[in-house]
Amino acid sequence: MNSLYPTVMANHHMPVGKPIAFEGNIRLVEPDAFGFFYCKITSAALAQAPEYLIHPILQRRIKTSGGLRTVAGLGTWEGWIYSDEMDNALKFGYSFEILKGYQFDKGNLFSDYVNRMYALRLEYDKTLAMNLIAKLLLNSLYGKFGMRTEITRVDIYDCSDEFGQTQFKEMLDAYGETVQDYIKIDDNFIIVRDSLVNIKYNEDDDRYHGLDVNIAIASAITSAARVYMSMFKNRPNISLYYSDTDSVVIDAPLPDSIVGSKLGQLKLEHTIEKAVFLAPKVYALIDIDGVETIKVKGISPEVVKELHVSDLDHLLIKDSNRIFTQEKWYKKVIEGEINIKDVAYSLSVTNNKRAPIYINNIFEDTKPYNYDELINKN
Repeated sequence: MNSLYPTVMANHHMPVGKPIAFEGNIRLVEPDAFGFFYCKITSAALAQAPEYLIHPILQRRIKTSGGLRTVAGLGTWEGWIYSDEMDNALKFGYSFEILKGYQFDKGNLFSDYVNRMYALRLEYDKTLAMNLIAKLLLNSLYGKFGMRTEITRVDIYDCSDEFGQTQFKEMLDAYGETVQDYIKIDDNFIIVRDSLVNIKYNEDDDRYHGLDVNIAIASAITSAARVYMSMFKNRPNISLYYSDTDSVVIDAPLPDSIVGSKLGQLKLEHTIEKAVFLAPKVYALIDIDGVETIKVKGISPEVVKELHVSDLDHLLIKDSNRIFTQEKWYKKVIEGEINIKDVAYSLSVTNNKRAPIYINNIFEDTKPYNYDELINKN
């Protein structure tokens, strides 16, 4: 996808104005209500034939024994959802019972900015700095709205006199629970603690100033991006083999109207002869010209260079794995130390996102998780 997040920023309305909290199903009163709704959600597979939704399009955070996981599964649950993503999911057979939420106005915020930056990208060659600057300005903007308001603060207290000692004691009395670490050098204390960004209220503007964080905008952008990519899922004439945030591997050409270099179009990266997909961001492929491409998240580029498609092919056998050892750097800021250790990395089929399907002990496919089964299993 050519600039997925900038695409939805340019073409999608954003939540603006002061949110209005409500209880109950606001769509019964205002059918076009826009915002974020807390709903009881039921996936299509429970309402229709189980094979109907091969690729669920709504994600949910699941607490498992291995930690929190983001899974697009099947079942019934309660959670927050952006209204436009809810409306899109209705087309795929999902059902929603709206319980409460926040209503927003709609606004067009980023069209001029995105179109200008993308025009600069097309104007300058990829080898030039201006192209990179425009790309960074495009792709990093949405993330700024979702930054945490918590920061790590480092203070140095000179306790060689009574004034410094008093300041140090007052800090400990007020913020002692937020201290992460400290180091003493002679009469000086270096304190590392958690803090909140200084946000001040301006009465004249009736708004808060500080870190430019807007969770509603950040959530709307990522939700709209998921809606955009859902067009490649559960299509009767296209089989989806693998998908990532902004890419898909499918078994048929796409219409010429959505392929090209324009904003929001897709570019053809490979025409594949053979591919092996073991896990998210772990795959190998051979294109029709015989060129191999290997992607393995978590392994150094030097180790990846030694891999071939056949290496991943062997891992399709159930319970098989391959262990790599590579250097990893660990830093200790307060101590001023960097340690280099050899760390083992196990490469195998994973079940983080979907349940693996084995036929005669060979990994053949995956299927969506049922949330109840996944929670009970963990």
